[in-house]
Amino acid sequence: MSEDLSDHNPLEEAAADLSADLQEDHAEAQDSAVRAVQGGRVSMANSAAHSVNAQALDMTDSVAFFAQTKSLDMHDSATFIAISRDTTVHDGAVAILASGQVQAKELQTGLLVAGKVEGDVKTVLTPLTALAVGAGFGLVALFLRSLSRRKHRQ
Repeated sequence: MSEDLSDHNPLEEAAADLSADLQEDHAEAQDSAVRAVQGGRVSMANSAAHSVNAQALDMTDSVAFFAQTKSLDMHDSATFIAISRDTTVHDGAVAILASGQVQAKELQTGLLVAGKVEGDVKTVLTPLTALAVGAGFGLVALFLRSLSRRKHRQ
């Protein structure tokens, strides 16, 4: 009886794909302001960017308006919108953050949508507060509408 033993390992294939992604273009922004940064791995230090699209983004004392990446690592930095699979923040702020996993040490965010969150995160708008704000706007709209109808009847 003969068995076909394959040397194919799906984990090795996945690791090779990730390594290839990270070894793509490496872009650096240091003490500068740029409109757009794109690359396999992007490092920003004391810089500002309008948009960043990367496999891995490392931000130190930097600001980005929009960041889309598989891995985001922020140190004393801020973004307005960040979309990432894995996010690590050390003293940062993100207005809108969507991430599969967030590890944070002092993260302040307006809206956080994440699969798993660990660490010190202060969020202004949670799903419950969003529901409450929406209900409040709805009630105010109904009240104003009923006042408007009463005035038109008189």
